[in-house]
Amino acid sequence: METIRINCSYALKGSAKAEVLYATDSFSFWGGVDVNDGVITDRRHSGFGKTMAGKVFMFPFGRGSSGAGTMIMEMARLGTAPAAMINIITDPVILTGPLIANSFYDVNIPVANVSEEDFKKLENAKKIEFFEGADYIEVTI
Repeated sequence: METIRINCSYALKGSAKAEVLYATDSFSFWGGVDVNDGVITDRRHSGFGKTMAGKVFMFPFGRGSSGAGTMIMEMARLGTAPAAMINIITDPVILTGPLIANSFYDVNIPVANVSEEDFKKLENAKKIEFFEGADYIEVTI
C-alpha cells in the first residue's frame, strides 16, 4: 500500500481516519440514507446498500433537500454518521449537519473539498486521514 498527500480546503476542520466509501454521483441525505444504520437506501445511487457509518464518505456534491443537515445531525446522535466527508463542492445545507452535530453532540465530522482531478484520483483509496490544522489529507491506496 502507498500513502499520498492530497491538498484540500477544509469546510470543517477536524481529525479522523477511516475506510472510504467512494461515489461518483451526487447524494441526498434526505431520503437517501437510513439514519438508523447509515446504509444508503437510494436505489439510483452507486452506493446503494452500502454503509457510510464510520467511513469517509466521498461524493462530488450534494443533491436535494434543505433537510440534509438534519439527517446528518440525527446520524451523529445515533452514531451512524460518516467519520468524515470529501466533496468537490460542499453544499452549505449539508455542512449544517456536521456543524450542529459538533455543537449539540460533540461529534466532529471533518468536511474537505478537493479538486475534481484529485477527487477522481481517490477512486481506489482505502483509508483517508484528516488532520485538524493541515491543508491536506493523507490517502492510503
